[in-house]
Amino acid sequence: MKKRNLNAIYTAPLPVEVVPLPPLVPHNPLSVAYYVYQLVFVPFLWGFKRRRRFTAYLELYTDSVSSYVSSIAVDSYEDMQGLWKAGFFGKGTQSRSDPTWELRTAKRLQEASGEVEGVAPEEVTARRRAARKKFKNARALAEQGIVGNDTAMEKVETCEEPRRQELARPEDSQLRDSEGKVRRLEKLQLTFQEAFFLAYALDIIDIYDDRTGDLVTVPYLLGLLMPDWSPDNSFIINYVAYHHYRSHGWCIRNGVKFGVDYLLYRRGPPFSHAEFGVIVVPLYSDESKNQLIRKDWSWSFGVNRVVGGVKKILVLCYVEVPDCIDKWHTVEELLKKYKVRELVLRRWIPSRNRD
Repeated sequence: MKKRNLNAIYTAPLPVEVVPLPPLVPHNPLSVAYYVYQLVFVPFLWGFKRRRRFTAYLELYTDSVSSYVSSIAVDSYEDMQGLWKAGFFGKGTQSRSDPTWELRTAKRLQEASGEVEGVAPEEVTARRRAARKKFKNARALAEQGIVGNDTAMEKVETCEEPRRQELARPEDSQLRDSEGKVRRLEKLQLTFQEAFFLAYALDIIDIYDDRTGDLVTVPYLLGLLMPDWSPDNSFIINYVAYHHYRSHGWCIRNGVKFGVDYLLYRRGPPFSHAEFGVIVVPLYSDESKNQLIRKDWSWSFGVNRVVGGVKKILVLCYVEVPDCIDKWHTVEELLKKYKVRELVLRRWIPSRNRD
C-alpha cells in the first residue's frame, strides 16, 4: 500500500490563507519597485486573508421556557473536507474522526468497478490490528513449538487482513440515489467551541437556523450558547481555553476518551499523537467557590495516571472567572475579562526522575 503524502493533503493549519508581501531589500531599487507594485497595485496581497466561506446549520431544542442549541453541523462534502483538512475541525457523524463514511461505503458497494481511490483511517487501523493479531498468534504457536505444523499455520492464516469488499446487505439499495451513486448521509459535527471560533475569530463560516433558514449572527449565537450569561458558564469557560490554545497554534481535539477536556497536537492527528491533555478548571476570586470544585489527590493521581499511560502530559488550564459580566459587552470585551493560567502536572517516577 502506497504511503500517503500527509504534507500534500494537509497543507494549512487553518482554513484561511495569508498571502505575504515579497522580501524588501532597501538598497536594491528593483526590490523596492516590486514591493511598491505589490503594495499599491495588488492591495489584496497586503496581509489580507483570502477567506473561503463555509456553511453550517444549527439545530435548536425548544422547551416551554427557552431554546437550547442541540447541534451545529456541516452537510456539504466540500465544506467538510475543507474544514477537516485545514485545522481538523469537527467529527464525521458516521466516522471515528475524518468524515470518510462515503469513501468506505463506496468501497463496500464496489462502486466504480471496485476501484475507489483513497484509504480511510478506519481501514489503516483495521489492517494494523489484523497484522498485530496475526503476529501474536504466530508468536503463541512458536512458543508451543508447533510452527511447522500445517494445521497450526492454517489457524494463523485465518487472521488475514480484512477484506475491502464486504457482502452486500439488504439495506444497501437504500444507500444509492437514482443515479446509482452513494448518498451523502454523513455530516461534520462541530463542537460549540469550534463553531464559535470559526464564526467569531476567523469569520469564515455562515451558520443558519435549520428551521427558519435565517442567518445566525455572532452575538445571537453567543446568546444561544450561554443563555444565562453567567460568568462561569461552561461554554464560555471552555471557549476561553479553546481560543487560547488555537491562537498559540495548537490543533485542539476533544479529549473525553482520555478523561480530559482537550488534546493538543502540534500539527494534527494524522501526523502524530497528542502531546498534552488539558483539563479546564474555573478559578474564582471567591475562595469559597474554589473549595466547592476542588478535587482531592486521588482524582489528580488517577487522571495523571491515565494521561501518562498514553504518553501525554497533563496540563491544568485555570480560567480566571470575573465577578460579573454584562450581556451588552461585545465578544472582544467579554473575552478580555478572562485570563488563563497553566500548570503542568507530571508523575514522579523514582526510576526515571532521579534528578
